[in-house]
Amino acid sequence: MVELIKKYVENRIQLVKLELIGVLANVAAGLISSFLIFIMGMLILLMFSLSLAFWLTGIFNSEVIGFAIVGGIYTLIFIIYLRFSKNIIDTKVKDAIVTAALADEEELPEFNESTEL
Repeated sequence: MVELIKKYVENRIQLVKLELIGVLANVAAGLISSFLIFIMGMLILLMFSLSLAFWLTGIFNSEVIGFAIVGGIYTLIFIIYLRFSKNIIDTKVKDAIVTAALADEEELPEFNESTEL
């Protein structure tokens, strides 16, 4: 009986380790993927921002005004984000992290009394 309990505890420890590795792998993969998407998105946004700023520079014949308008647009977007969307986006990010962390749990087989140790 003692050997059976020892074996059960060892198996449970191994299962917890494997679950933890799965959770960490899911979260790390999600973070790396999100980071790469973020970097690419920022580069695209930078290129379009510079294009818009130089286009506005041509229209207003002033580099300062062209770049200031683009800066003002981003300031307005930032204020709108802080005012209305921050809590919604924070909640979605937290939900995505929890979902990624618990994704492996659905794939694990359920243990019952008929399962051999």
